Amino acid sequence: MNKLAVKMERQARGVHHFNIEHRDDMTVLDVLEEIYRNHDASVAYRFSCRIGLCATCMMMINGKPGLSCMKRAEPGCDGTMSLAPFLKGNTIRDLVKEV
Repeated sequence: MNKLAVKMERQARGVHHFNIEHRDDMTVLDVLEEIYRNHDASVAYRFSCRIGLCATCMMMINGKPGLSCMKRAEPGCDGTMSLAPFLKGNTIRDLVKEV
């Protein structure tokens, strides 16, 4: 396994950095679950269908909108995978948007 550096913009909590064990087949949602289970259980994110139909897990991934359940976890051009709340709508907490 390789390490993946993750930078997460968390609404009122600022920017947090994580280094996680990374497999080539991991999605961004897998990375979020790894962070939640093994690094910081206070991270808030939302998902539902896991197959890209509901769009509940929409967020900014490396500066572009994407579904965390469908997007492969990859570092951006700066070598870090960046995560932030989706730009539209009100952010409730961390990566969770009001629906």
